[in-house]
Amino acid sequence: MAALDKDLYQKESAVRFCLINGLIPFLEVDVLNFRELSETETVITDFDVLGVKIEPTGQPQKILFDCKTSKVSPINRAFWASGLMQYAGCDEAFVLLRRKASEAHRLSAKTINVHLFDDSQFSNYAESCSIDFNVDYCYSTKIDNWVSLFNAKVGNNHFEQCFKISNINVPLEKDVTKVLRQLITAFQKSRGEFDPAKSKHRAIFYHATSSFAFLMAQIIHDLRNVVDFDAELDDFERVVRFYIWGGRDSLRLRNKLKSAFASQNKSLPQEEAEFNGWPMFVELCRSLLDSPADIQKCVNPLRELAMRSVTPIDEKKDAHLSSLIASNKRIRQFSMSLVRYFVTATKLPSEFISDLDKAFDDLR
Repeated sequence: MAALDKDLYQKESAVRFCLINGLIPFLEVDVLNFRELSETETVITDFDVLGVKIEPTGQPQKILFDCKTSKVSPINRAFWASGLMQYAGCDEAFVLLRRKASEAHRLSAKTINVHLFDDSQFSNYAESCSIDFNVDYCYSTKIDNWVSLFNAKVGNNHFEQCFKISNINVPLEKDVTKVLRQLITAFQKSRGEFDPAKSKHRAIFYHATSSFAFLMAQIIHDLRNVVDFDAELDDFERVVRFYIWGGRDSLRLRNKLKSAFASQNKSLPQEEAEFNGWPMFVELCRSLLDSPADIQKCVNPLRELAMRSVTPIDEKKDAHLSSLIASNKRIRQFSMSLVRYFVTATKLPSEFISDLDKAFDDLR
């Protein structure tokens, strides 16, 4: 993959830094226009690595990593990163340089939440956070595995679109319900392309469910703040329905449009706009409310399974993954619930569910 061929070592370092600090890494995240005004979608720039984490308040923390070699001075690169941070709603930025920046530039950049490091300085800084920084202990800590994951989508337009949503829209879109609908719609339209028996197809699927878990972590934190824990099912369902469709007025507008369309097509029943797998989604939300903080703990294991599908099996990395899953019983429980709903909503082959269950069994 051409995009990942550049600055591989720095990107691997950024990913490892994310992992040791509890951040979820996303690679090669394109930054799009605020609103597209042309017939074709254009890309402003991209994040080499974007690290995200859901805070206890439910708000995502975002840290960008810029690994590009540039002739621009370090402080000017810091100003560029600061502007990109503000545009994309990030909290901090790390700019990894080929040569050292002066102490004055580094201190000035820090006042705008940008950290300037060359490779050696960043390695020392990361090691001070955790000695595991230099250890290749899981599938995600090796950049070659990321390349294999990205290559799984190459040559299939449906997979390209699905991967784009799960890797770009998911970490950057502020409206989580909007991107949730996009993710489910894209996979439903592409369901005929997926074969659970093929490793590349499983990789795309697990990567998507990893992103789905990240979205649900934010959604459940939102619902936790607005729904009474002892609410009746009807009241709970009403709140979730309004929330998913962007509010009461948005849902009413959708219903009016659907009714108008149905009136022009007598063969279609006039009914409310419905979310895919709605009863199961409501049940999923109620079950995940038992422990919102544990939802995002499913993200990394599912992504590990995605990479494991398209790379040689490594016993040591399997042992780490097994230990991670065993450390919290919610990981398997929530992952299975998330995958069951995702398969139902997108109408993907049900074998994906049994495949995940078998993968968990094999890792015991």
